[in-house]
Amino acid sequence: MGCIVRWSKELSAHKAAWLLRGLYVVLPSVCFLPEMEGFSDSFLSPKWYGVVATIVVLASLESGLYLFVKGHDGCAVSDSGMGVRRGACFAWGVSVAAACESLYVLFQSGRQQWRVGAGLTGTFDNPAGLALCLCLSLPFVRYLSESVGGFSSSRICVRVQECLPVLGVLLSGSRTGLLCLLSYSLIVLCMQKKIRAGLKYICAGVACCAVLFFVWCHKQDSTSGRIFILERSWELISRKPWTGYGTGGFGREYMWEQARYFAGNPESGYAWLADEVRHPLNEFVLLWVDYGVAVPCVLFGCFVSVIVGLACRKERFPSACACALSSLFLFSCFSYPFKYPLPALVSVVALCSLLRPVWRRVSVQKPLAIGLCLCSIILGLKLLSEFRHEREWARVSECSLRGWSGLMMPHYRRLYLHYKDNPYFLYNYAVEQFYAGRYVGAWRTAEECRKHWASYNLELLSGDICRQLERYGDALFHYRWASLMCPVRFAPLEGMYHVYRERGDNLRADSVSAVIRAKKVKVLSSEVIRIKEEIGRQTVR
Repeated sequence: MGCIVRWSKELSAHKAAWLLRGLYVVLPSVCFLPEMEGFSDSFLSPKWYGVVATIVVLASLESGLYLFVKGHDGCAVSDSGMGVRRGACFAWGVSVAAACESLYVLFQSGRQQWRVGAGLTGTFDNPAGLALCLCLSLPFVRYLSESVGGFSSSRICVRVQECLPVLGVLLSGSRTGLLCLLSYSLIVLCMQKKIRAGLKYICAGVACCAVLFFVWCHKQDSTSGRIFILERSWELISRKPWTGYGTGGFGREYMWEQARYFAGNPESGYAWLADEVRHPLNEFVLLWVDYGVAVPCVLFGCFVSVIVGLACRKERFPSACACALSSLFLFSCFSYPFKYPLPALVSVVALCSLLRPVWRRVSVQKPLAIGLCLCSIILGLKLLSEFRHEREWARVSECSLRGWSGLMMPHYRRLYLHYKDNPYFLYNYAVEQFYAGRYVGAWRTAEECRKHWASYNLELLSGDICRQLERYGDALFHYRWASLMCPVRFAPLEGMYHVYRERGDNLRADSVSAVIRAKKVKVLSSEVIRIKEEIGRQTVR
């Protein structure tokens, strides 16, 4: 701590301000980090670790400069001047990162045989994440374009930056992204004072009808699947509308609800669309299932109050934050935006922008700065610990994939002490115990995982474990539930077939074999081809 104090005192106020501005530019850029090996989730984990690490450094520097550098207040962020205030630096960071991301998407579309309807993902795990982050960047790009006057090269550059994210959203193929582009365009249209009100209404009506028609007709299977998920989620909500199922309740309960539906409706057309579901594709529904009706109402109220409060400020940066929150609200209704770090950052920036006048008036800034410094130190230590365990988990998983599952068991046992409440780790641990031939341990780990997570893959694994332990009744139980959770899959039927063969029940085995041969294939894969050919050969014999 003494070294930090001495180092902070040696910095001039001017250099400290430039260092802060650089960090505020870097912070949103980290949200677009590409896929990296060495993490349990190669897409999301690098982004989250990078953002949290940048926040730790930024918070430490902010609090240290406020407490120890004389004259820092004089060079702190003001409300005017391009590239001077924190908001402008944040906007530059988002804009440049979104432009680079869009260029990468263009490069991706050039390398692949891209076609309309096949969305691109960029540095994200799916098109929705790409469209979300690009849509959130658009208001900040416009804020920069309004800040740059005349027809300078900077203004031209910003205009190009504004076009690139729009193109990136279109290439992503995300329907929610298209809705966000529509809403953003309507907001910009309403802000134009030179256009008559009647013309604005006509343009808005035509655009809304065209986009809504496209969204409804495009990817109808996906739309039907979303409706099915919401219907099953509502059945969960109707049982506990006030209290919910607790933290992680949706993950524990939803797949069982989906399986019960198909048990009672085996001929349902939704069976063709059903798959593993981890999120209801609506943040408000997720919170309702987990915590009851009060929490989503509070979130909705926060969205509305913050957006209205920012819009009433009638300043450029708060208005940009309000537009970004509007896009985030739309994605919250149709996707899972808070899976990614940029929406959380934008939410914090918007809240800070709303509360900035209050912050300038309070008389407890120094105690808050001290608290911020202590929190950054604690968060930094926690981050280092999590990063160490994350890297070890990734290394152990990679070694297990090479066929060294048995040798990795001591490492998994050590990691278990840290990740014993993480269902994804528990599932991974159970899988490796199974491949290492430790079936009893795998069964215990799978049972522990089931307390946190209901999953098709977990039921399939449990069936395989019970089959190896010759607990054929339990194996059939888990295979049946796995088949009900995802009726389109072939693997549970294959497991049931082998169980009946091993029990000597050839009549039922032949019946399952006939089902496999007659079953329609949704996605033709090497695994499906293998199952059909193998079961066909064994039946002929």
